[in-house]
Amino acid sequence: MEKVYSVKSEADLAVLRSLFDAAGIPYTVQNDAFGSILTGPQIDNYNTKSIMVPAEFIEQAHEIVGHYESVTESSAPVTSLRDRIRMTIEAVLFSWFAPGRARSSIGSADERH
Repeated sequence: MEKVYSVKSEADLAVLRSLFDAAGIPYTVQNDAFGSILTGPQIDNYNTKSIMVPAEFIEQAHEIVGHYESVTESSAPVTSLRDRIRMTIEAVLFSWFAPGRARSSIGSADERH
């Protein structure tokens, strides 16, 4: 089995699975269960999900992945400057609303005893 593509999201994986199934290409997903439980940086061969195919299907698989990448890159949403400014202002103004560690004005349990 050879690596064809490292997926960036679960949606990419679902679409590529369906494309490979439709083309009759056998595949396996390396780190399918393990990769989905880890958050943080994606490290290749550790927690990144990769699609693996047998050597005899590698050329056909690369064609499918290449076409998929060209379609998804051309349809990627472009964030305008106005939207970026709005998101920055929202983050600054509403960051107090983000859940975090609770602060106690009374004091900790150790101080009360």
